[in-house]
Amino acid sequence: MELSKYGTARSSSYSCSAIFRDLVIICLLFLTTIRADSVLFRSNEYSTGALGYGPFQSYFSANYTPAEWNFVVPVNESANAPSLTSGYIFSAPRGASVLREGAAIYDQSGSLVWDGSIYGQTLSFSIVTYLGEPHIILWTGTSSSAGVGFGYDILLNSKYQLVANFTTVNIEGETGTTLADFHEAQITSNNTALMTAYPINALDLTLIDGPEEGFILDSAMQELNISSNEPLFTWLASDHVNITECYNTPGTGGGSVSEAFDYFHMNSIEKDDEGNYLISSRHCWTVYYLDGTNGDILWKMGGKDSSFTMGSGTNFSWQHHARWVEKNDSYATMTLFDNAGEFGQQQEQMSRGLYLGLNFTNMTVELLTEFLPWNQSISQSQGSVQLQPNGNFLVGFGQLPWTGEYTPEGDLLWTAQFGVGDVESYRALRYNWSGAPTDSPSIALVTASSSNLLSAHASWNGATEIVKWELYGASDSSGTGSISLYNKTRSGFETTITVSNSYSHYAVRAIGKGNQVLGSSDFVSSSDAVRVAGRSVFAVISACIVLVLLS
Repeated sequence: MELSKYGTARSSSYSCSAIFRDLVIICLLFLTTIRADSVLFRSNEYSTGALGYGPFQSYFSANYTPAEWNFVVPVNESANAPSLTSGYIFSAPRGASVLREGAAIYDQSGSLVWDGSIYGQTLSFSIVTYLGEPHIILWTGTSSSAGVGFGYDILLNSKYQLVANFTTVNIEGETGTTLADFHEAQITSNNTALMTAYPINALDLTLIDGPEEGFILDSAMQELNISSNEPLFTWLASDHVNITECYNTPGTGGGSVSEAFDYFHMNSIEKDDEGNYLISSRHCWTVYYLDGTNGDILWKMGGKDSSFTMGSGTNFSWQHHARWVEKNDSYATMTLFDNAGEFGQQQEQMSRGLYLGLNFTNMTVELLTEFLPWNQSISQSQGSVQLQPNGNFLVGFGQLPWTGEYTPEGDLLWTAQFGVGDVESYRALRYNWSGAPTDSPSIALVTASSSNLLSAHASWNGATEIVKWELYGASDSSGTGSISLYNKTRSGFETTITVSNSYSHYAVRAIGKGNQVLGSSDFVSSSDAVRVAGRSVFAVISACIVLVLLS
């Protein structure tokens, strides 16, 4: 059986860069406990930092290093033996302890599905519907220690092709300085984009003990027509919200553009079917509901001037990710992440996810459920809460590298940590997603120096429909006279097939449902294989020492 056209095989000569690459792989695989598609359970070594502050997975067939997960509360240890909703976890680890920052899609076990580190540091990252089709939307750029950033949003289709990139337009502060911010990236039912921006404006700050000739980092939200790049609606916090509503203080700042006072700090936007906007102000501890026509504030929930009477357990502070769940004229439900503190202060013992009920008849808020972290800590920034189709809730703990899932009653089902040191993820969300990349699958070969065994490692970044991998052997790089050698069910991101080394070239096919061929790799020469099996520990350590000296 012959394969279809494959392309040119790699050269059998070993370049210096290839040697360096292979030595790196050898060191990673032999001198750490991290393996491809690895996942740990209640690992004390992981939690104490013995495996490093940002443990990662590594592969032979792909140059990716996604965060390794440690299930501190494993799913199968739950007394409720839960049945979890299908779908993938969307997370974007970043921070000084992360080897390579960027968006990543994981399956429930913690295995990589798609590595988006090519786009760099990512914050807002989710699935949206655009022109009737599911797309990935993500914000990429640079963020500062002040909690704001400068970058732009991109849309990728199910083939991971770039469809659009965009940012806010015509939002210029009085100083001419505006940060196109990361706090929200959404697509509305009208195929428009929702984004945040932070223009710098002059403002008298004496009402909050700041300078008279002060400067604020204002908060703006904008709805944009993606195709025409036309702004459809722009709202500026300082036009509607007095600085006395904020809980943040300027301290010794606010007197210059470089020390502009961030009084409002908008961090989420949602547009409802009525055409109105729900926005969250972290520094005012308030969720605002805005008229979608003129921007007037229709009501406020929380903070110093709440339109609602807040029931027991419903007060929140420094919050993130306010989202409608259900809503009618008399009653609505909402989720949000209550940080309960920020850097240098905290209002409660711990952060938590909240599920709230809003009664519009008597203007009261009730606590429906709260979702508490497994070790009762404060997440000083970021965070998310997402209702799942089966009624569970997925909570991302933002600045703390944890993701957890809870029953509708608030019982913890599982928690995974994806780092120990400076590792964080703006949000953690779950979606059903079908990815069909247009590039080819990857293959890497590993041979044993003391036997005739060969291991073929196969992967395909972002492909979600693979059922099994099929390994082929041939006598040349064109695949002439190729023979099917073995089929193996897909296992995690990288699947390994081990056979007797009887051919000079090998390739893999990705097979989907109904034995449909989804894609094929190039044929690669067995002479290019990495040789690790059968080496002594001394030889491996020696190779790593050489690598360190060379680097």
